Amino acid sequence: MNLIICLCEINNLLRERFLWLLIGITVCLTMLASFNGYQWVVTHNDVIDNTQQEQQQAVEDLQQGVADRQSHNQPINWWDDQYDLRGQAFYLMINYATKPPLPGALLTVGQSDVQPYFFRMLVNSKQAFINQYEFVHPLILLIGKFDLAFLIIYILPLLLISVGFNALAQEKESGLLRLLMLQGLSPMRLLFNQLVIRASIIVFPLLFVSVSALLLLTTGIDLLTVSLFGVLVLAYSLFWLALCAFVISYGKTLAYNAAVLVIAWLSLVIIAPTILNTAIVAANSAPSRIEYVDLLRDKSDSVDKSSSKVMAQFFQDHPELANKNSNDKPATSYSTKRIAKIAALEAAMLPYDDIFQKVLMDQQRDAQRLSYFSPATIMQSALFNLSGNSSKRHQDFIEQVLSYHKRLRYFFQQQISAAHQRGDFNPCAGCNARITLSDLTNIPQFTFQEQTSGTAWSDTIILLFFSVILFVLASVRLSLMNRSQSTGVLV
Repeated sequence: MNLIICLCEINNLLRERFLWLLIGITVCLTMLASFNGYQWVVTHNDVIDNTQQEQQQAVEDLQQGVADRQSHNQPINWWDDQYDLRGQAFYLMINYATKPPLPGALLTVGQSDVQPYFFRMLVNSKQAFINQYEFVHPLILLIGKFDLAFLIIYILPLLLISVGFNALAQEKESGLLRLLMLQGLSPMRLLFNQLVIRASIIVFPLLFVSVSALLLLTTGIDLLTVSLFGVLVLAYSLFWLALCAFVISYGKTLAYNAAVLVIAWLSLVIIAPTILNTAIVAANSAPSRIEYVDLLRDKSDSVDKSSSKVMAQFFQDHPELANKNSNDKPATSYSTKRIAKIAALEAAMLPYDDIFQKVLMDQQRDAQRLSYFSPATIMQSALFNLSGNSSKRHQDFIEQVLSYHKRLRYFFQQQISAAHQRGDFNPCAGCNARITLSDLTNIPQFTFQEQTSGTAWSDTIILLFFSVILFVLASVRLSLMNRSQSTGVLV
């Protein structure tokens, strides 16, 4: 009996031209979304490859030009000399810190189009380079990129609603439902069969195209990521099917079902995330960036004015760098003063940087807690983590960049101080400084360390939990319909 009902539903669907149109739309949109995600990953990888090539080329050029530099007799400004530690540290160094995309990055662009994924590293204050963003037209950022996450979160529910809102209605209007119920077929089983079959013509083509894109267009992707993506899509689809079943169980008209489901989509996908985001920002509002910039300028001016105090504190913290002069006082140079001022400025701005960092962490914590109020935010968070474009991974990257920046500055301040003590920068009157950096590979290099992140299995379980609740409620209401038929009440 159950098989006959399913075959009959499939035959009815095959005669509907509208459903074939939906299949074509689903396939085309999935291909477009996959291609857009792939293009962004290609752009991301090209930028990282270019930075690595530029860095490697700088190493080769430096090694090949050593002989010319040694034989050079004309005066050279240290800030133009690539063989001078000071010139490399403050101006000429080609050294990048990059965040590579994960194999599943084509699933969703996320905020990776506005969050920097590479930095050119120099010995300067962290405020000078860490607050970088891509310069893209604001309208493009407002619209966003059409990727698989957008298709799945926003459009897939509408497609499922369009094929599921009229399930069970035709049988009820024609009186066939009463006959089927008299033969032992429950309304819930009939509704479930119809919804699953109708959803299959939307979900399976979407999964086939997107999974094929993941396997064909990406390298190094593992089957666990692909499987988890498929399970997430199925769990998210099951939620919307359960919502359709719950609304249909009230036994209202087709217009009522369609209106309620569209309103539910609007509330859960658009309104609820907007309200949550507004509440999170209002509860954890960040200080003004304009005030931060003004404060940064004031602190920078204060550091410049109190140069002697800054140097005294610097040599107190780093006594090994103090090169004593004849008066038994630390002999300072421009480069040492500059490094000391950078350290002093960062120390002065640390409390204000911590405020912004605390606000950011509080916002991320609240966003994670409140994401369970909407299936759209649950799905978005899961896809962001799966693709590697989540806020947590970006924050891990920023923290590693800042740690690397400290190691880089410490390396140069040690090397510059040692060169000063050896007299490499002033070997004789009118002589060029000696070569103090002949191999860029001696400079500490940045390597992004992937941090373990929670998988999306917990998000999948939450979606399945909500789906089960809706299916149970729908089953209870439809069982009342079945019971009324058995007692002679008209359906």
